[in-house]
Amino acid sequence: MSDLFIEMFKRAQQEKRLLGVRTTQSEGRFSVGYVINFSDELMMMRVINRDGMQTGIQSFNLEEIFQLDFDDRYIRNIELKEDNLDKVYAGIKSPAFMEQEYLNIPLLLSRAMEAGQLVYLTSQVGADLYGYIRQFTEQELLLECYTEYGEPDGLTVLRVENIRSFVWSDEDTRMIELHLKRRQQ
Repeated sequence: MSDLFIEMFKRAQQEKRLLGVRTTQSEGRFSVGYVINFSDELMMMRVINRDGMQTGIQSFNLEEIFQLDFDDRYIRNIELKEDNLDKVYAGIKSPAFMEQEYLNIPLLLSRAMEAGQLVYLTSQVGADLYGYIRQFTEQELLLECYTEYGEPDGLTVLRVENIRSFVWSDEDTRMIELHLKRRQQ
C-alpha cells in the first residue's frame, strides 16, 4: 500500500475527520466514514451516510482501494450535518400564519421575505433555486440564490406565476443556513 494512503489513514484517524474511500468493488459508489484502525491488509471504518447518520462498521481490503478523498466539499457537508443533527432534523413548527390565512404562492413569498426565511422554489420552467427573497411584487421576485453548500450563487428574477412549489424549511434549507452561519463566524 502506498505511503500516501497510510498517511491519509493516520491523519483522518488522528484528526477524527471523515474520509471518503473508493474501491474497485464499489461500482462507482464510495463510502465515507471514520478510520477506526488499519493494518497492511485491512482498514476498518465507521461508515456515515449522506444524512450524517452512522450506518455500521465496514472493512476495506487495502489492495482494492484506488482513491481516498479528504476534506472536500461533500465530506465537509456530511461533517457539518453530523455535528448538527438536532438542528437539521429538528421538529419544525409551521408559522402561525400558515394555519390562519388563505394560502397562495404570493402570500408565502411575502411572508418569507418578511421573516428573512431561506426558501426553496421549484419553477414551471428553468432551474429550482434556494435563496432569500429580497424584493417582491405581485408579478416578480428577486431571489438572492445559494448553492446546496451555502455558497452565493447570484441574483435571479422570477415571475411569480412560474413558481410551481415552495419549501419554507427542510433538511436542505437548514443545511444551507448552517453553512451561512459558519461562514459568518
